[in-house]
Amino acid sequence: MTRNILRWTLGILGIAVLLVAAALGYRAWRQHENAQALAIHTPNGIEEAEFIRIGGIEQGVQIRGEDRSNPVILFRHGGPGSSESALSSLFRSWEKHFTVVMWDQRCAGKTFAHNGAASCKGMSIESVAHEGIELAENLRHHLHKHKIIALGHSWGTMIGARMVKERPDLFSAFVATGLVVSIPEKEPVIYAGTMARLRAAHAKKGIKALEAVGPPPYKTQKGIEVERDWSERYDIPSERDLYSNMTPVVAFAPGWSLWDIYAMLHASEYADAETFDADADYDVRKLGLKFDLPVFVIEGAEDNITPARLAKDYFDTVQAPYKEFVAIPNAGHSAVLTQPDAFLRILLTRVRPIAIQNENGESHG
Repeated sequence: MTRNILRWTLGILGIAVLLVAAALGYRAWRQHENAQALAIHTPNGIEEAEFIRIGGIEQGVQIRGEDRSNPVILFRHGGPGSSESALSSLFRSWEKHFTVVMWDQRCAGKTFAHNGAASCKGMSIESVAHEGIELAENLRHHLHKHKIIALGHSWGTMIGARMVKERPDLFSAFVATGLVVSIPEKEPVIYAGTMARLRAAHAKKGIKALEAVGPPPYKTQKGIEVERDWSERYDIPSERDLYSNMTPVVAFAPGWSLWDIYAMLHASEYADAETFDADADYDVRKLGLKFDLPVFVIEGAEDNITPARLAKDYFDTVQAPYKEFVAIPNAGHSAVLTQPDAFLRILLTRVRPIAIQNENGESHG
């Protein structure tokens, strides 16, 4: 009897090992296929992924583009701690017209995987913005550019606004999507909107959960997490299905180990913990309404996390040499991820020409 049990156990373990090996083999094959599909072969192209020492630690930076003479976009992800560089294949069409730099900020993505949780201590909007400025200066020299485009998504707009206010000389344009105007102002709007959608859907469990945490201001990160969870479940389809749609992209992203992905998924826990109290009273208007460079706000018209209405109200008060507000129909907070081609068309027709003019020292039109 004991021998039979041992044989069965060894047999099951053997099958399990074979299944794991097959799954890992399949993943490696898919990653290889994707790497070949994404490879840049143009004579003046660039395809780099490395760690650059910024703010005293090594931070992950990816640079891709088909022509080094194109304008450079420094993409700042959301979060904090929510790296989007594993999704860079979504922006492959951008790379014909721009050199796209994906930066895993402190406490995010490969930077978190490489440095660990200790590197998150003391991070803030100000400190990450200063590291972004340091990176921008590095990129100008490395890519031989006078100025670059600063593009931020969500938390990335909070970082970006401070970067371009402090060092407008480094940037040809500021592009914000999922723009955070004021956390104290937007959180009650999000809560009320989520509750309204839950009641319309008769989602009793969700209503009870939101009532339990109560309206903002939230005392802990847990309150935000509960609200965001239920908001996402009853958001527009592209936002509701965002994570399931992006999972295959991340799982087979070239150059991303399983540890990198695991770390990427857990980084935001540490980033949120470090920034929760300091971010609670964030208001971009405290930086002043005057910008010394062109400003573009590109919003998902159905954004339930950073409502387009709040972004437009703020935009109308902004003073800049040139500014434009664009709403993408049927898109939400993650419009840059769910509709990258529509986003690219806006960049090409509105941002790229002015960025080139600014780069060359010409007028803004």
